[in-house]
Amino acid sequence: MKTKKMLNVYTALWGAIAVAYGLWMAIFMSWDQYPYIIPNEADMLLPAEDFVAKFDGMLYEPLYPNATVYWLWVIASTALLFCYALFIRKILFSPRTFSAATTTFCVLNLVAGCAFITWYGFLSFPEQFGNILTDVTASMLGLRYPWYFKLWGVLASLSIFTNTLYMYRKNNYFGKAGVIVTSLGCASIFITVNVPSAGLDLVMTPRCLGHWATALIFAFLGAAGVIIFLFHKCKQKDRKYIIATVIFIAVLLIMLALLVFVGKSAFIENLPMWVAYALLFIINFTTFFDNKNAAKSVKEKSAVV
Repeated sequence: MKTKKMLNVYTALWGAIAVAYGLWMAIFMSWDQYPYIIPNEADMLLPAEDFVAKFDGMLYEPLYPNATVYWLWVIASTALLFCYALFIRKILFSPRTFSAATTTFCVLNLVAGCAFITWYGFLSFPEQFGNILTDVTASMLGLRYPWYFKLWGVLASLSIFTNTLYMYRKNNYFGKAGVIVTSLGCASIFITVNVPSAGLDLVMTPRCLGHWATALIFAFLGAAGVIIFLFHKCKQKDRKYIIATVIFIAVLLIMLALLVFVGKSAFIENLPMWVAYALLFIINFTTFFDNKNAAKSVKEKSAVV
């Protein structure tokens, strides 16, 4: 009964998120124009100050060539958000050992997510904006590659969410706080990719603040869902998990230090993602962290909340 109650809570949460997102896209975003950069070859040869002066205001042109493309994106992205409740049901509350289909689905989107964010982070960009390793952010890349930016957000959200659930279920962990914070974090990135920051002239505007806020929510709440589980395992005095927890938190602190002292960039933004992907892969799809209790939990016929 308690399992059914929690399933209803999570279903209601994701239903509310999907409806709110769909209404926001339909009512407030349908008029939006996506700012993006289309420099030509001559522009690429401009001195840095001239290039920035020319493109700082960006070129405001529609991302969507017609209404059909826009509404297809709205319908597809809203439908995906509704599916997150199904992922909770099929992965976290699966009554039996993981099926081959579930395991394959999770490992494939984990690998796809890691591969895509890595590839995306090293895409070419006008050198006048600085060093790609220290100056070019994922959102700045999105101004040049808007659909890749959307796919970056979708794959990052989907891979972290499903594999965090897989990690919980594999270890017979059903912490409500972990599921909720991971849900909120992975939902927020759908806002980020629809309202990218767009140049220095839009700093401290509602658009830019919304972009920054939701990006930070994704980063910290997505990490929180993993950390909550790691702390749970640390309480069991599992040495491997204690070391993993220290390393993961250290990487997050290093990222914060780099953001403060070096600046934001796609490379720096990817650091915790790479570590999270590696950690989730090792926990979920290898026996490195397994122990007798974890092995036993996977074989249980039903989830006890």
